[in-house]
Amino acid sequence: DLKRTLFPYQREGVARFLAAGCLLLADDMGLGKTAQAIASCHALFAAGAIERALVVVPASLKPQWAREWRAFTALGLTVVDGDPEARARLYRHTKSGVLLVNYEQLLRDLPLVQRFAPELVILDEAQRIKNWATKTAAVVKQLTPAWRLVLTGTPMENRLSELASIMEWVDEFAIEPRWRLSSWHAIRSDGSRDVIGARNLDTLRTRLAPHMLRRLRRDVLAQLPPRRDTRVEVAMTDAQREAHDELKQPIVTLMNKARKRPLTQGEFLRLMQLLTQQRIISNGLGLRDFVATWPDLERSRRPPAVLLATMHSPKLLELRERLAEIVVTQERKVVVFSQWRRMLRLAQWACGDVLGDAGLRAVFFTGEESQKRRTENLVAFHDDPNVRVLFATDAGGVGLNLQRAANCVVNLELPWNPAVLEQRIGRIYRLGQTQPVEIYNLVASSGIEARIVSLVGDKQALFSGLFDGTSDEVPFDSAGSFLARVEELTRPEVVIEAATLDDGGDEDVVHVPEATTEGSASTDTTAVVLPELDVTTLARALSSIDVRPLADGRIAIELPGTAATALGGLLRALAAAVERTPVSAVH
Repeated sequence: DLKRTLFPYQREGVARFLAAGCLLLADDMGLGKTAQAIASCHALFAAGAIERALVVVPASLKPQWAREWRAFTALGLTVVDGDPEARARLYRHTKSGVLLVNYEQLLRDLPLVQRFAPELVILDEAQRIKNWATKTAAVVKQLTPAWRLVLTGTPMENRLSELASIMEWVDEFAIEPRWRLSSWHAIRSDGSRDVIGARNLDTLRTRLAPHMLRRLRRDVLAQLPPRRDTRVEVAMTDAQREAHDELKQPIVTLMNKARKRPLTQGEFLRLMQLLTQQRIISNGLGLRDFVATWPDLERSRRPPAVLLATMHSPKLLELRERLAEIVVTQERKVVVFSQWRRMLRLAQWACGDVLGDAGLRAVFFTGEESQKRRTENLVAFHDDPNVRVLFATDAGGVGLNLQRAANCVVNLELPWNPAVLEQRIGRIYRLGQTQPVEIYNLVASSGIEARIVSLVGDKQALFSGLFDGTSDEVPFDSAGSFLARVEELTRPEVVIEAATLDDGGDEDVVHVPEATTEGSASTDTTAVVLPELDVTTLARALSSIDVRPLADGRIAIELPGTAATALGGLLRALAAAVERTPVSAVH
């Protein structure tokens, strides 16, 4: 009675675990290890075999696990959060059910977890215990439940000892004795301690088989659906969160004005700038501060870990892991989309060593390349087996046919408009595609992006009424509908902010800072004073715009002359905002 149906290979995985009791599930990335774990837990509770379970995951994956859990089963899940006292109360009062904790909490709360006495423990991203000497490995191995399910797509990265450390908790006899690993399986050069190969792997496979299961993507292609969309939540750093939340007050102020009267065109533009700035920050402070940071980054061709950390862009770290698995290990080609070319440049820089070490490279398809270079890059992406990644802006989301080159898309952020999202995906998910298609949407958790997801999910464009190019008129309530949707983006914080910021003064006098464009520093600017523009007139003008791709890769924009006057004020205000950034900084 799961809410979702498992694929045959997933049902096999659940059956193997239930039969073995302890299992290392090492399926390829994207094959649904989480789903198999949830189904296994569901089955054990439904059969009355267990009453208490513990799921241990990285902190950044807790929201994703909670969401997947609700999607698959009605079995209750309690997310452990709060200060030590609150967590202690939760452990004491929970007599049965499933607890979701992160590794750091397990380190601090081990005695309380042991008193909870879980009969099933699920470890996600179990490479956390690959090193015998770490505190995490030592603490996890003090848990001794009857049922143990370990999830990782990379059970061994460099040495057999890593696999042995993980398997020690799954099946302590599988690779014992530990001292024999090197002498029995390592091939050394004569008279040297250097390891030049591995041997006796058949013996190792035989010993692992009862308690380890690994399927590659190519092994189960026939069972996979034609398209799978995966939301990958990425936790923001503290610095990102602070910068993101600093923009809440001016956004709330503008939304309060919108409840009282229609926003002027300048106020509406400023609101859009502030929301866009939050989206930029969600991608990383390195994107916001691109002009200042890029010269130093460009000189460092191989990104050191410390420099990556200073970017405050966890999405870049997540992308490194995804490309390492999909492009290098699975030998597939990927299209990586972003609204901002600068984000793509940061992505290429951050992943350059991952690709370079494997003899692979990436190419661009954006508005910055000449037509000749775009054509050359497309040919290379299709025909050169070593060109595995195409970095594309939404200019690459229109008119391109990439279904014979790639079957995976990574969206570094979600666009406002679901139609744009479908255009991106439609580059590979179209007639002629012979492989299952995988879509990974990176979403910064607990910020504006997490709320955009809910608006995108209904497959209705935020500007559907305003930008419908097929109708003569757009009703006025389309604009109101948009503001209502923007209010949805801010509502959870609006209530709190309004309560804390209201000191009895006039809310209209709260200062609203100008939002800077991507990568530019805040500067004082002269306000652009324009005549009031009737919203209905603007809506009608926008609906008359026709945008279509040309055969040579360019885009044609057509509109009647009568629309020029109505659009003039908006475009001049927009130009005044974006031209703060020097042209040279955009390259």
